[in-house]
Amino acid sequence: MMKSTLLSYAVFIVFIITTQSIPSASQDALYDVNGKKVLNNVPYYLGPVIWAKGGGIKLIDTKYNKKICPSYVVQDPDEVNKGGQFIFTLLAKQKYVLTTYPFGIDSESPTGTCDASTFWKISDPEAKALSNLITTGGSFETALSCFRVVDYPKPTIPKVHSYMLQLCPSVCGAGPRTCFNISLYQDKGVRYLASSGSTPFEFVFQKAK
Repeated sequence: MMKSTLLSYAVFIVFIITTQSIPSASQDALYDVNGKKVLNNVPYYLGPVIWAKGGGIKLIDTKYNKKICPSYVVQDPDEVNKGGQFIFTLLAKQKYVLTTYPFGIDSESPTGTCDASTFWKISDPEAKALSNLITTGGSFETALSCFRVVDYPKPTIPKVHSYMLQLCPSVCGAGPRTCFNISLYQDKGVRYLASSGSTPFEFVFQKAK
C-alpha cells in the first residue's frame, strides 16, 4: 500500500513539473483585433474593447490649460478617434510581442517643442493619485519604463483578444518587486493612464497603416 501511494505521488509530481515547464507558445502571443500576432517595433493603436466608452490612447501636452513637458498618456474622450500610434519594443530580440517579455513603449514623435524622450514611464508607481500617472520622458530598459501586457482576466467580449498593461520595475532594474496594474484615473474630465484606480484598463491592439 505504501509503495502504491509513493508511486502515485511521484507520477503526480512529474505531471505537474512537465505541464508547467512546457508553456504553450500560442498562449504567450499577443493578437490584434484582426487576429494577427502583434509585431515587435511596429506601430499600433490602443483602444477600448467598446469604443462607445471613449476613444484610443494618445498623448497630451497640456494640463490645467498649461503647456507641459513631458507629455501625459490619456484616453481620447471621443470614441471616433483612434488616438496616437505606439511601438512596443521588446528587451529581447523577438519577432512578436509576447506576454512573457518586458518591453518599452515608444510614442509617436512629438509635434511641439518638448524634447523629452518619447518612451513611457511612471516616476513613482507607489505614489498616490496624480503622482503616478504615465508620462513620456522614460528611458529604454530601465525600471520606471518596464512594461508588459497580460491577458485581461475577464474579457468584456470573450471572442476578442483584450489585454491589460502592467508596470514591472524589478524586471528591468531596481524597484518594487511587484507589477502594477494600469488603470484609468479621471481628473477634471481627463482620463489618465496611471498605476492607481479600481479596475485595470482593458484594451485591444489595432495595427496602424
